[in-house]
Amino acid sequence: MKIMIIQVPYHLGKRTVGMGAGPIRFLQTNIIQNLLDHGHSLRLESITLDEPFKDEIKAISRLNILLRNKVQEGVKDGYFPLILGGNCNTCLGTLAGLNDPTIGIIWFDAHGDFNTPETTPSGFLDGMPFAIATGQCYEDLWSQIANIAPIKEFRSLHIGGREFDPEEQGNLEKTQIQVVKTIDIKKKGLEESILPVLTQFQSKTTKIYLHIDIDIVDPQEAPGVDYPAPNGLSLNEVESIIKLIAGRFSIEAAALTAYNPSKDENNKTLNTGVRILKTILEVKNPL
Repeated sequence: MKIMIIQVPYHLGKRTVGMGAGPIRFLQTNIIQNLLDHGHSLRLESITLDEPFKDEIKAISRLNILLRNKVQEGVKDGYFPLILGGNCNTCLGTLAGLNDPTIGIIWFDAHGDFNTPETTPSGFLDGMPFAIATGQCYEDLWSQIANIAPIKEFRSLHIGGREFDPEEQGNLEKTQIQVVKTIDIKKKGLEESILPVLTQFQSKTTKIYLHIDIDIVDPQEAPGVDYPAPNGLSLNEVESIIKLIAGRFSIEAAALTAYNPSKDENNKTLNTGVRILKTILEVKNPL
């Protein structure tokens, strides 16, 4: 398989700071050699701001335009784009690079990432990327990056959330976005909670962008995040859901985000992330 790994080692526009160090740390493991040993064709890219940092919005816009261009190049050459991002806002450049108005989003995250400037309690822009990608806010930012309309709500699915801000929860409930919370998965089990939703989702799209914020995994297995949320999914559960998704949809691109090495414990989160990456690539190219 032809794989393009794109590093975006930034946290809110700042390079290799906090979560921005995560992408580099992943590539210091044996994952690259492992892919080469298995006969994959590999292309490594890294996004670097080519102008001085001015403010957060401008930096995010520029980073995602650069990412969009790399994703477009990779797709054109037949590569599968695998994004290692600091922040979740890399979804904007990835979706823009795929440039497919019919694509769906499956978003794994402990948090909603669905605040807007009107509802956010913190003003944290990285609490809004799922909302931006689905057209809820920052339309100007999206239009600077993408040449397509935002992704339709009904083609969007959020899995594994367990910490939503009250107004953010209200925002989600007003949309056509499907939500499967961690509590639902724990109560009903994977088959009863996930399979009916995926079956229904198949009527809305056949191709997806798979977004995985590593805080989807319980802090016992992934402590190296800025906003740990207890009572999360196990790594095995996340891997099982990815396999269920791959059996029903074409994964056009995938991202792993939000790993902060400075908060890790004995490389637990690093090893968890490597396993998730390997699972994504295995389901894309089953032996």
